[in-house]
Amino acid sequence: MKSFKHVYIFLVVVMGIIAAGCGNNAETDKLRQENEELAAQNRKDSLYIQSITNEMNELYVNLDSMRAREERIRQMSARMRSGSVGGQEGGLSIDQSFAEMEKLNAENQRKIASLQAQLKKAGKENALVKKMVEELQKTVADKDKYIGDLQIQISDLQQEVEGWKSKYAATEQEKTQVKEELTQTQDVMSTVYYAIGTKRELSDRGIIDKRGLFGNIKELNENLDDEKFTKIDMRTISEIPIGKYKAKRIELLPERPANSFSLEENGENVTLKITNPQVFWKSKYVAIVVK
Repeated sequence: MKSFKHVYIFLVVVMGIIAAGCGNNAETDKLRQENEELAAQNRKDSLYIQSITNEMNELYVNLDSMRAREERIRQMSARMRSGSVGGQEGGLSIDQSFAEMEKLNAENQRKIASLQAQLKKAGKENALVKKMVEELQKTVADKDKYIGDLQIQISDLQQEVEGWKSKYAATEQEKTQVKEELTQTQDVMSTVYYAIGTKRELSDRGIIDKRGLFGNIKELNENLDDEKFTKIDMRTISEIPIGKYKAKRIELLPERPANSFSLEENGENVTLKITNPQVFWKSKYVAIVVK
């Protein structure tokens, strides 16, 4: 009887230990599950925070790029004001910088919209995430205001630059017009005329006048017709082929300084070589009288 009682006590103790063991396992499973859920939430929060951080970093990079382009525009505008760069060159560079800034600004707006959408979906059960969300919301608001202010600055600067571009366009047009007029003037001043013939031929054509008792005094006609001469450019033409004559039988009217030309014979042909065009062409017309 006493032995049976000992066995019974032993069984009760064993059953108690087993029951206690089962209770510990249940508590352990519950703690393990809570730990896994917490770890999963932490991973989710970490990924969310990383995603937000990445987008914000990209936003900061874009803003830095916009500031760099804004500075480029300001520098180019200053150079245009000082006249150290042409309106066309400066205008192209400024237009390109504005286009890049507009593209970056549009991308920033999309990122802001994406961030704001993510912030609305942020979990509030995690105090760290909630604080991060609040900070990000403030940062986004600040950057959004900055972009708005920057757009106003850019708009004002663009209007100023457009004014300078118009001014330089007008200046370039004036320069072109002056250059064309100068070229035309130089062309007119450099245009000279010559005619070749005997005294009779030149007289009959109204190029020279014969005066004196025997017509020995010869001068150019007072009323010359350009159509009766050959027109050349003194800047590019320095030789006039005369033909099969002797140099000693050639006379120039009006007379030219001897140091401004030479008559050179080459076989049967003679050529008038102008060695000092500025002196030779003080008179824009010359009659080459051959005998």
